Amino acid sequence: MRLYGRSKSLDDEQDGSINVSPLIDVVFILLIFFIVSATFVSIPGVEVVRPDAQTADSLKRNSILFALSSEDKIFHGGEEVQLPEIPRLIELGSKDRNKPVVIQTDQWADATLLAKIILEARKIAPSVSIATRKPR
Repeated sequence: MRLYGRSKSLDDEQDGSINVSPLIDVVFILLIFFIVSATFVSIPGVEVVRPDAQTADSLKRNSILFALSSEDKIFHGGEEVQLPEIPRLIELGSKDRNKPVVIQTDQWADATLLAKIILEARKIAPSVSIATRKPR
């Protein structure tokens, strides 16, 4: 039985060309996978001179960073933040993963303000650390 309305036979359709549509689909799926699974580190936004430490341990790279400048200003993600905003920023940055908090403090910053930042961060974060320079 012959189908009417078809002008090409199967031999005419296979002219040696390669269909790249499935390849493009796979590339887009891989691209979406890597974009979704990537972790982005937000820098605090201010340059601080960290104090030396006698002992130092390296933390995971996936952490929430805050910076305390020598002018006693708190920075997160390049913007100045206030002390009461710290728990909310930690909640937004952790996204159900309980990331550790790292505070980069200038060696001339006020220690009482650093203690207040640590107390605010400990309300939400599983661990709070202070960034120092490695011993030489």
